[in-house]
Amino acid sequence: MRPKLPHAGSLWHSGRDTLPEKSPIIPFAGRVGANQEFTLGKNSCARAEILQKFPDAAPWIPVRDAVSLKGFLQIELWKAATVEAIASCLLVYLTCFVAIGLGQVVPVFASGPVVPGLIGGLTALLALPLFIYSAGPVSGAHINPIITIATFFSRLCSLPRAVLYVSFQAFGAAVAGYLLRASMDTRSFIVPGCYIDTSKISIGSAFTIEATTDFALVFLSFGVGLDPRQREVFGPALGPIFVGLIVGMCTFFTGFSRDGYTGFSGNPARCFGAMVGSHFSSYHWIHWIGPLTAGMLHGVLYFFVPPYSREEVAAARNIRDDDES
Repeated sequence: MRPKLPHAGSLWHSGRDTLPEKSPIIPFAGRVGANQEFTLGKNSCARAEILQKFPDAAPWIPVRDAVSLKGFLQIELWKAATVEAIASCLLVYLTCFVAIGLGQVVPVFASGPVVPGLIGGLTALLALPLFIYSAGPVSGAHINPIITIATFFSRLCSLPRAVLYVSFQAFGAAVAGYLLRASMDTRSFIVPGCYIDTSKISIGSAFTIEATTDFALVFLSFGVGLDPRQREVFGPALGPIFVGLIVGMCTFFTGFSRDGYTGFSGNPARCFGAMVGSHFSSYHWIHWIGPLTAGMLHGVLYFFVPPYSREEVAAARNIRDDDES
């Protein structure tokens, strides 16, 4: 007599009961694409404990908490930074690999850099949202020093997190640079978006384009990916797609207008990795000072026109301080 097999539904039910619990998502106000969906709730009983460990679990971090070095002792931040390094390495490698190929075929197109610029923009549109979705639950998916710098000056990210993220992003990009060198069998390659022909465009013009476009990138990314009011418009799920669209748009718009300028960087770590793999250029400072300038300017704007009620945040933090005392 054949044994009676259990119903498929009962198999699924019993398996579901034995599955391990999913890992919790640590609240982080600076998580890209979620429009502050994963921030500390108002009625959380663990508010005081979480804010003590992670002051950027809620927006508008007090200065004393933002610059506190205690965050360097939190193993969760180091794990998140490691994810940032891995995501940065893979993103930089893939986008630079495509960009090198596009730079080589520019003379083939009668349109010059227009079509390669469009393809580069589409590459960002396709790749970036997927990396944000993948790294977001752990690190918040900055994968870009521009975003980390901007969230710090907007008081959405603590100093320890910002230092760890930028350092690990640069390290991951450097590894990607060595992988590019090994893949190309040469150091003689140019990555569009990170190359400037100083014989055709002045350093002042290049810096102006970089800083202005970086500010546009930060302004738009915060508007669609970090503004809590947008949760009611399109929800946090579409945020990463819009961020990828913004990067692709900026890449395309700046990739062909000036002869000698191959497009804005959009990611200092990407250009750092490209130059680790090839050769460092004297104008590389533009790829870092431009984002720093944009982040500071946006921080001033965010201070005067915040998308959240600072009174409610301050009241919640006062409750935390009362609980601690």
